[in-house]
Amino acid sequence: MAKWPFSDLHGFKDFVGFVKLCAPDAFPLREGVLPEEQWSLDLAFQGLQAGLDLYVPRGRDGAKFAECVALAEVAYGEYQAGLQRDSFAALANLQRMVKSFPSR
Repeated sequence: MAKWPFSDLHGFKDFVGFVKLCAPDAFPLREGVLPEEQWSLDLAFQGLQAGLDLYVPRGRDGAKFAECVALAEVAYGEYQAGLQRDSFAALANLQRMVKSFPSR
């Protein structure tokens, strides 16, 4: 099984919604993986970073991409601080921005 349930930007867009829906602690169990590979907040945010690494910004998208990276970092920090509403809002903004990138 692949570590991430996406292999392109299009699949990553769905993954952002999955993380937003499940974070911080409502992730489903993954079948056939080791206990340390079960979904967790940490693993989900590692996946967000891996997905952002898939996208190579072009032209004006560079600033939007930097904002996406910052939103993911803010959301993760807010979840760790127990600020669920703020982190959910940051993930919603991240999802909105990621959806605007062309999926080639």
